[in-house]
Amino acid sequence: MPKRLCRWGVTLGAGLLSLLMVVPAHAALPVEGAAATADYWLRADGDRPLLSAQETAAFTRASTVRGITHELTAAGKSRLGHVLRAQIHAAAQGLDDALPELYAGDRLLRREQWQNVCDNCAVDAIGGRVKVRPAAALHRADVRLLPTGEGWYEAPDDERYDALQGTVLDPGEAVLLLHYSTDGRFAFVETRDYHGWVDARALAAADRETWRAFAAPKEFFTVTAADFGREEWGLLYQMGAKIPGRRAADGTLRLLLPARGAEGELAVREARLPDDGRLRAGRLPLTRNNLIRLAFAPLSSEYGWGGENNGMDCSSYVQNIYRAMGVELPRDADMQERACSLLPLVGLSVAERYARLAEVPPGALLFRPGHVMLYLGRDMGDTPLVIHDISSYYEDGEKKYIRQVVVSTLAFQNESGTAAIDTLTAIGLIAPAP
Repeated sequence: MPKRLCRWGVTLGAGLLSLLMVVPAHAALPVEGAAATADYWLRADGDRPLLSAQETAAFTRASTVRGITHELTAAGKSRLGHVLRAQIHAAAQGLDDALPELYAGDRLLRREQWQNVCDNCAVDAIGGRVKVRPAAALHRADVRLLPTGEGWYEAPDDERYDALQGTVLDPGEAVLLLHYSTDGRFAFVETRDYHGWVDARALAAADRETWRAFAAPKEFFTVTAADFGREEWGLLYQMGAKIPGRRAADGTLRLLLPARGAEGELAVREARLPDDGRLRAGRLPLTRNNLIRLAFAPLSSEYGWGGENNGMDCSSYVQNIYRAMGVELPRDADMQERACSLLPLVGLSVAERYARLAEVPPGALLFRPGHVMLYLGRDMGDTPLVIHDISSYYEDGEKKYIRQVVVSTLAFQNESGTAAIDTLTAIGLIAPAP
């Protein structure tokens, strides 16, 4: 949030040459002006599909086969106990291996606190085979690495980067309920892109028919704005979320929202509202112009580690853009890198990196350790620009928090003063280069 192709022979323009000759002391982050608008990057020929429906489905299927995304509707009705125990351990991302040097509030985490949370996983209670139960989120809900609502942080005054925060569920998002914590407060679930612990009160178990209405709706709308919700619903959806429903004869939208039934089960309630342009029937086609419009929709919106503060982080930002167009990427940046066709950059000079970048299409993903960015292309001055949801960067050795979606060059620096272009590990392609 934590492979190969061709030869290069690219003539570098004046903008690229100036970037190579002088690494600025200040990153000028974010880029402003015309290049920080969607209209600047839209093209007359930009509505041509980059992948067919079959190719889009094949990309998602390949990730599912490799186990980095999950096809929930194809899952069996039970799971082997040893597989579930391994999934619970993997979901903890090492935090259950040894007492981490993290803070709970203003004090270092005590061994007893840590051990109680680890014991709450109740792995010893898992039998040889467990029942898999369909369920869905009743509202936006956190997915945690361990079964506790307490935050663990690297510093006593930190409130933004909870080490236990994995991701979030959208309202109505389907999950498979696999296990409960010892205290019964948390459910261990499998989502389309994650494993983790969710507050059990945020979930409702369902019969298969009701569950499939949310897991695989025949008719649905896609959120194309930065987020979507109504205060009276108490629901907030991320960009790219599916909302089951259809357009009524009078032009209003009939949306199916999750609710808890009289017996605690998943139920459906209907809401009608006028079409304000934030929802699109079905998935958008994967085109250059749709990529640009979606990428700019959350411009300047607040960064949220693991979905905290109702925000997105770098990898969920990229994921949400692509899922709105039917491409299911994994949740975390390292898994996204595994899902793409890669052009490796390790060992290349700055000039070689910029030359390689000049050959890839807008929408390519640029990976550096712990971060992913979306490539926009070169501006009128021939400078390569990216758009990304970034937490922080460095200027003259000083950490600067920006915490928003921005357009930038690749000259911003890390702690050691190295420009981003030199820290890139690979370029990830989803649609092939033209």
